[in-house]
Amino acid sequence: MKINQDTRLIDLKVSDLVEILQQHQSPIVPNRQLAEEDEIGGYEVAERITGYSRQTLYQLKSAGQLPYLSLPNGGVRFSKKTILQWLLSHKRLTESEAADKALEFEFKRKLRRR
Repeated sequence: MKINQDTRLIDLKVSDLVEILQQHQSPIVPNRQLAEEDEIGGYEVAERITGYSRQTLYQLKSAGQLPYLSLPNGGVRFSKKTILQWLLSHKRLTESEAADKALEFEFKRKLRRR
């Protein structure tokens, strides 16, 4: 069947409709990856991500060392993304990385003294 602008919908078969939909379907990119990257929740989320006990998390939060979101009603929420960044910021250097940094520091220091 030749389909044009004057074709009535009632005259189409299901196979014609499927064909039209497939021709005009835009690829939908799921936004699922973004949703999985950042998860916001209470202490249970922070416990699962860090492996710390709730008491340790309370102490870190009170000391201002743990990033958190403060809710207007006084509640606390944690973002998976910010907690992972916080954990990675405390990464220890390997011996070779530390040696490289020391050499770089020494080199920059010599340049400043000139």
